Parts: sequence; C-alpha cells; structure tokens
Amino acid sequence: TVVGIAEIVADAAVAGRSNGTTMRPGVEVTELASGLRVASEFRPDVHGVAFGTWIRVGSRDEAEPVAGVSHLIEHLLFRGTERHDSLSIAESFDRFGAELQASTSREETDIYARVLGEHLPEAIDIVGSMVAKPEFNDIEPEREVVLEELALYEDTPDDLVHDLLGSQLFPDQAVGRPIAGFVRTVDGLDERTIRDHHAAHYNANQIVFAAAGAIEHAELLALVEASFDGLQTGIVGERIAAIASTGGESFLERDTEQTHIAIGGVGIGRQDERRFAMAVLDQILGGGASSRLWQEIREQRGLVYSVYSYVAYLEETGQIGLALGTRTENLSEALEVASAEIGSLAAGQFRAGEVVRAKENLKARLLLNMDSTAARMSRLGRSLVSNVPLMTDTEVARRIDEVPESDVQALVAELYSPAGLTVAGIGPDEAAFAAAVEIFRQPVGGAA
Repeated sequence: TVVGIAEIVADAAVAGRSNGTTMRPGVEVTELASGLRVASEFRPDVHGVAFGTWIRVGSRDEAEPVAGVSHLIEHLLFRGTERHDSLSIAESFDRFGAELQASTSREETDIYARVLGEHLPEAIDIVGSMVAKPEFNDIEPEREVVLEELALYEDTPDDLVHDLLGSQLFPDQAVGRPIAGFVRTVDGLDERTIRDHHAAHYNANQIVFAAAGAIEHAELLALVEASFDGLQTGIVGERIAAIASTGGESFLERDTEQTHIAIGGVGIGRQDERRFAMAVLDQILGGGASSRLWQEIREQRGLVYSVYSYVAYLEETGQIGLALGTRTENLSEALEVASAEIGSLAAGQFRAGEVVRAKENLKARLLLNMDSTAARMSRLGRSLVSNVPLMTDTEVARRIDEVPESDVQALVAELYSPAGLTVAGIGPDEAAFAAAVEIFRQPVGGAA
C-alpha cells in the first residue's frame, strides 16, 4: 500500500492551529511571529531526535514550462548555503552518524534526519540555512543528476506506468504530471526561474518544523528561530482544483518481459470523513499478504510477482488504484480476477474475518509506528503543513473500529467501478493490453 495508516494519523482532523499549547500528551505546537510553525513531541526515553522541515510546495504548484522546478530545488538545497558548502553539509551529517534526506511530492517538499541530541543544534543550523539561504550557484552538476534520475525512471517500467496513469487521469494539469518534470523542462530551468520559485514558496508561513525525541519545546523554538532567520512571510495561494478524466486508457510500447499495469480513479481528500473506511477497504483489496488481490492473483494462480492497491490523498481530492506486472499471456486472466474481486466487494460479499483482520492490521501498525520517533515526527510535520492537526491514537483506533461494512461497500461501488477506472500499461503487445482491459471492464458477478 502506497498510503495507509500514516496518512490516516497525519490527516486526522480536529481543530485549527495551536500556539504554545499542548495538543496531546507530550506534543506542543507554536507559531512564531514570522508564521513558521514549530511542533515537537517530547520523548525522554530515547537518545536521539528525529526532525524535519516541510514546505508547502510540490509539483502541483508548477506551470507546465517549469515542471520539475520544485524537485530540482530540493536537490539544490544540498549544494550549499551562505554558511555551509555542499561538502561540509555531507561531512557534518556523516560525523553525526546520520543521513540527511529529502523528497518532493505533489503538494510538499520535506527534509529530514535523525541525530543524537548533542548534534541537534548544529544539524538544525545546517538545515535552516539550506531552506532559508541556499546559494543556487552550482546548478549544472545537480541538473545532470536529476536528468540521470529521469533516465533511470524511464528504464523502470513499474514506476513509469504510474506517471502514464497520472497523465491520463489528470490530463494537462500539474497534478497529473511527473513530480520530477520532463527532460525538456528540467533542461530549460535557469537560475532566475529557480530563485523566483524558491522566493515564492519558501516563506515562513508555508513552512513547518517538527521534531520528536529528547528535546524540550522551548529549546527547539530557540534553535529554529536562530537557524531559520531571514525568511519572509508570503501569500499562501489557492490551488487549482484537479479535474479527472475517467475511464480512459493509455499504453506505451516497450520491449519488456512483463506488461506493467496501473489502474486508477478519483479518490477522496485528506479531510474526508470516509478516509477510515477507505483505509479498511485498501487493506482488504490489496494492502497485505491476506488481501484479495495478493491471494487470488499471486498465491492461488501464480499470475504475478507483485500486485497491490493504493490510496493517495490530496487537499480536495485523491487517487485510488491498483498495480501489477505480469507476462503478456497472463494479463487478461489477472485483470479478470481483479475485476471479479472488485465486483465481489461492491456487492458486499465480504469473506469471514477479513474486515476485522483489516482493522486489527491498521490499529497494530498505528501503535507499532509510535515506537519510532521518525514516524511521530513525520505525522506532526505532514499534518501541520496540510493544516490538519492530530487526533490521539485512541481516537484514530476508535474511528477505525467504528467503520461499518456498508461504508466500505459504498466506497467500492462509488469509486472502483471497472468501467470508470483509468488504465495505463507498458509492455510489448498493445493488442493484448486492449483485450485485457476490455475483459477488466466487463460487468461481472463477484463470488465470495
């Protein structure tokens, strides 16, 4: 499952912003005068501190001619700042015994690490400088790195097929474009464009700093204020609503051993009250080793090596789907079985114990994640950058337990109709793909 319990925890809605108040035991959130929000969860029983910075900018915030600029900036932050060059950044985190990582998604950019408490002041100083005062003087070598990343992606059909699906499901929109952009757009990004994009989005009121571990909130505030100096307060722009084009197909012919399939449709937004039912559904359909897709397509019939379902949440909408890879001769049967399992769930034909088992899985993973300071830090950062504060673990578990089978069935019927889903494929035989998709879309009666 691409998005599961972590999204539920991070996106659970309660009230608005907090300022220096406790949201749950051990958690405090403060909004600085600049608008930057700082969140911490005190864990005195650990040696280290997991921390991260979230910036409300991603590929969704880009015009088509500059597609990939957010991702390129994420890379360039590591290339040096006014206070730290790229080598000193790398050497410092090696000395800390830590790995500084970053990622870009459709709606956010994040930079994160886990260090010992004694190294935290220096680590925060470095990251604050990277975010607030990057040099952007060493663009060309990093552009080449990103172009190599794009080339690698082109050679990875089980990843590339998801980009193909996005462009078909959300055509001619930023939300449907590859997060890293295209070769032609990355090639065309000049220093002025990069600096302008950073200035427009890396503003204090679009940034969240979160930490979990052996750090007091007051101490963290002082470190962040000192390290993230110079940030301006900007305008948080409204995002253009995504408009889906459902029921289409897209195929890319490649000389591959397998045909790689991604099937998707419009999901729900991260504040939708049905997200708990969605998590239960995703777990039943393709979220684990006992799920419908895994058992029926892989274990019982041996048609695939990998098959899974997924859920992705955005501000006002989302994406649901499933993916698999199989030899061309197995493709029609694999998609026929997938369609039958969707039809079975849409008809309310639940198997003995599967709903309870899915709920227990979600609750267990919720609690196991809480053993990790990185997971605690991540849920703080993700929730606040999305302006969706946290529920307690107890409340999330209760909401999962309360999901009725009828809500799961209703979601399948509304969102997973094979006739309305979009299908993308990469493989050697377009005719075999078209025939398999036709079989997938045919109405079937599910059999429990």
